[in-house]
Amino acid sequence: MLKIGICGIGKMGSEITKRLLESNQTVALWNRTKNKIKELTEMGAKATRDLKELINVSEIIIIIMGDDNALDYVYKSPEGLKSMNLDGKIIIEMSTTSIDKIKSLEKVVNLSNGEFIECPVGGSTQPAREGKLLGLVAGNYDTFKKVEDLLKLICRRYEYLGDVGKGSAMKLAINLPLMIYWQSLGEALSITTNNGIDFDKSLDILMDSSGAAKIAHLKTKTISDGNNNRPNLKSSFSVSSSLKDMKLMIEEMEKLKKEFYVIKGATNYVQEAVEEGYSEQDASLLSVYISKKLNSQLQ
Repeated sequence: MLKIGICGIGKMGSEITKRLLESNQTVALWNRTKNKIKELTEMGAKATRDLKELINVSEIIIIIMGDDNALDYVYKSPEGLKSMNLDGKIIIEMSTTSIDKIKSLEKVVNLSNGEFIECPVGGSTQPAREGKLLGLVAGNYDTFKKVEDLLKLICRRYEYLGDVGKGSAMKLAINLPLMIYWQSLGEALSITTNNGIDFDKSLDILMDSSGAAKIAHLKTKTISDGNNNRPNLKSSFSVSSSLKDMKLMIEEMEKLKKEFYVIKGATNYVQEAVEEGYSEQDASLLSVYISKKLNSQLQ
């Protein structure tokens, strides 16, 4: 039985923890805010006082944080990993961040005598709970083999890609078409509704076409409810998270000194949606936001 630590009990960290507990693993938890831990401790997880205790009681530590500020605290603060001896510990970094950032985190762990693997994942909360994530693994190959049994518990598929940074590059590439899709769906719905076709009927037909993204079929009710002013407040991936990832994509493209017009244009829509109160809504509701915005402009 593995001794696993989870650092970061957000939406994904919580569901990964539940999956591991249901797989009869020993799981310890640490989160900067303690109110998110209660349900998981009732399921059998051990809450730790601080990050140092989490490291001490764990062999493999999964870190999955929401932004770079949280990552800097975990890795680089006086209470963070840089101040610890990580000999015999393996860090699996699952956060979505930039390629430069992930490489800097690897250096912190290596300087503290630990082993480091990045494994950003494709999939949201439901696949996390069911052990059906897509793992994008990069780092030392021998370290990867040491954590492979753990990856089998939480991933339907995992791919070893090479050196650290390649996992983050693949994750941004996976997310980019999806970020654009919700917005193109909104524009498509604006065409139909402005020509007198019912929103829900339009959505249903679009979902039955070759143009529908794989995930879209899972979001039909969420989109319909959002259009009818009944938004589901429980999002699996929020608009604000989308904006964060899109800014990372643009950052990588600027490093390449290339112009990527599609993602830059799409980011403007998302920034507007955040400013108009969609920040914590499910990302699929960008389609509703854009459809309504365009319709109001055409009236």
